[in-house]
Amino acid sequence: MTEIILYALLGGLVPVVIWLYFWLKEDHERPEPLRRIALVFIAGALAVVVAYVLERLWCQNAWLATACQNIGNSATGHIGSREKIVFLIWSATEEVLKLFAAYIIIFNHPDFDEPVDAMIYLITAALGFAALENAFFLFDILSREPANLGFTFLLTGNLRFLGANITHIISSAVVGAMVGLSFCLSLGRRLLYTIIGLTTAILLHALFNLLIITSDSGQIFKIFSLLWLFAIFIILLFERVKKVICHQSNV
Repeated sequence: MTEIILYALLGGLVPVVIWLYFWLKEDHERPEPLRRIALVFIAGALAVVVAYVLERLWCQNAWLATACQNIGNSATGHIGSREKIVFLIWSATEEVLKLFAAYIIIFNHPDFDEPVDAMIYLITAALGFAALENAFFLFDILSREPANLGFTFLLTGNLRFLGANITHIISSAVVGAMVGLSFCLSLGRRLLYTIIGLTTAILLHALFNLLIITSDSGQIFKIFSLLWLFAIFIILLFERVKKVICHQSNV
């Protein structure tokens, strides 16, 4: 059991740390304090626990219970309107919690002092969320297949690295970009931009999850290719947000 826990933690953390290192390079001119990065990362990870509880509560609703069971039972292969609503609710829960994790730790702190910080911290919260989610996912898989520990670790870890991690990065980066683009605007306009970003992130997250669940093995790599294209788009968003300069008249 100890070995399984170790593999699960490593499988959850290692890919995420690689991602985090990559994205932090986008703010190399004025890097954020590592202590703040760590706090936001931990807050994002803790949000997984809250998300798990809330998502189980949504599935106790009589109207959604069957849909949740259908999603969990891949043998049924049934994805109808209720199942799609469940995906939206789950995605909304996770996106709001990731935003909240970043908000409570950094948004009102002096270190949050330039537009690109919004993308850095939202992605950090997303990667913290992904790390613990990955670890739970791997622990479940490995505890059921201990005989294939190494193979399962490598295969499942890589798929999570390519799929779920990128989904979390993209969705939270979109929110961060909208917060960054509105960094110099009035409170009302910042709120509007944030709502637009959050809504877009929820829809993208739900769509990617739906595609991954409903696709066969021959299509899954096409979806991953699409995710990578969106990751390139996020890099372009970084460059756009970096160009935002606050003037007294904008504040």
